[in-house]
Order: sequence, then C-alpha cells, then structure tokens
Amino acid sequence: MEQKETGNSRGGYPYAQSMGSDTNGNSFAELIPVIPGKIAGRETKIVSAKALHKALGVGRDFSTWINERIQEYGFVQGEDYFNDENHDAAWLISEHYSPNPGKNKKRGRPEKDYYPSLSMAKELAMVERNEQGRAVRRYFIQCEEELSRSAPAIAAQLRQQLRARISAASFYKPMCAALDMARAELGKETQQRHYSTESNMIAKMVLGGLTAKQWAQVNGITGQPRDGMNTDQLEHFAYLEQTNTTMIDMGMDYFQRKDELTRLSQRWLAKRLEAHHD
Repeated sequence: MEQKETGNSRGGYPYAQSMGSDTNGNSFAELIPVIPGKIAGRETKIVSAKALHKALGVGRDFSTWINERIQEYGFVQGEDYFNDENHDAAWLISEHYSPNPGKNKKRGRPEKDYYPSLSMAKELAMVERNEQGRAVRRYFIQCEEELSRSAPAIAAQLRQQLRARISAASFYKPMCAALDMARAELGKETQQRHYSTESNMIAKMVLGGLTAKQWAQVNGITGQPRDGMNTDQLEHFAYLEQTNTTMIDMGMDYFQRKDELTRLSQRWLAKRLEAHHD
C-alpha cells in the first residue's frame, strides 16, 4: 500500500501545522510521528512508545517505565496497544520510525517496542506531570484536531463508529435483564449459557452464521470482538438486541423470537443495502 506525503502530512496522515518542540528544537512531529495502524482489527492512530519515552524525558529505562504504566493504569494488550511481536504491519512502522533500539544487556537483543493508541499515548503523556508531558499531550490533541479539519469525512466516520459501538453495548444488558425477568416469572434460574445462547443467535444473523468468538478468530481480532466490527455490523447488533428485548418482554419463546428476528434481520439488511446504493 503506497501512501503519499502532502503538505502537512506524513504517510497521508494530517499533522498540525504549528507543533511544539523538544528541548533540542526538534518538532514533535519528527520525534513522535502519529501514524495509521490497527488494534483489535479497528483502524486507529498509533505512536511508538520508545519515541514517546524519549520525548517525555523519562528518567527510568524504557522497559521498566512502559511495563509499570501498563500495570498501573490497566492498559490491555490488543485493546489499547500492541508490541513488535504481534503486529502484522511492521513495514508501516519502519517507514515512519527509525529508532536506535536499546539492547538487552544480558542477551544483546533489540529491546521490543510498544505501540499505544493515540488515546493511551495522551494518557501516558499526561501522567508524567512535567512540561514535556504537557507539551506532548498538546501535540497529540493538535493532531486529532487537524484530522478533523483536513479529513472531516474520516473524522465523521470514526464518530459514527463510536456511536454505533456505544449503542451496541447499551442494548446488551437490557436484553439480559429481560431474559432474567422472563425466566424468573416461569420459576427458572438464568445461567450463563442462556445469555450465550441469545448472544450467539443474534451474532450468527449479523456475522454470516458465525458466533462473535468464531468471527474474531477468522478475522484475527484480539480483545473484544465488537471492537473490530464496522459501523453496519454494530448497528445491526443494536437493532436486533433492542428488538429481541421487546419480544422477550412480550412473552415470546426462543424459537418464535429466532424466526421473527431472522425475518427482521433480512429486512434490515435489504434496507441498508438499498440505502448504500442510493
């Protein structure tokens, strides 16, 4: 995949025109390029934790610093960051970063790097509580603002996907609560397998016959499967879960609901396909 460099961009990603500088006079855009990447299968912006560590002027060695921060703030590999060992686009990173990697003193191996999302990188900068940290955080915010200005369609798409992800999450718990209540009224206890049955039924309608776990494995998604889904898939989930909750409240049994949800799912897909063609 070839990426073009334009006026205020590196690798096709927009950068703020007026960036802060480090103590040596180098721009943060040179020190810590913000580049496109994927975490859990979703498009995001990432940075090199090694480059960030250097720009922040952290006194501790890199490995100690990053591992302590990950543990202290509960960052999750595959959701908030990845490292050299599990990234499938190392060529992209090498185009933007040419670090002089530290060596493991005992074995002489290059010290592995970590690649946090821009959100995680901002938090890492903020918690350093020094002037470098504040300046780097402002730089990351400028990068986000520049993206919104120079690529509004991309920014709008990311906002839509975020709204869809939140919506999909908000309908799952009410569906489980409705199932609890319906089974309690029948004098039955709800077990974990009952929630899984409902979730898998809907997932197979959205994901072409696969459960969310199966879909994630097929597509190489780590972390939460829904974090790797596109906007259409998330909105489809939200629609079916909300509808299923209503039908549970109406007293429909599993097979009745499955038949009706299958019909409504196909209708939803047809309408969405028609909308995309218009």
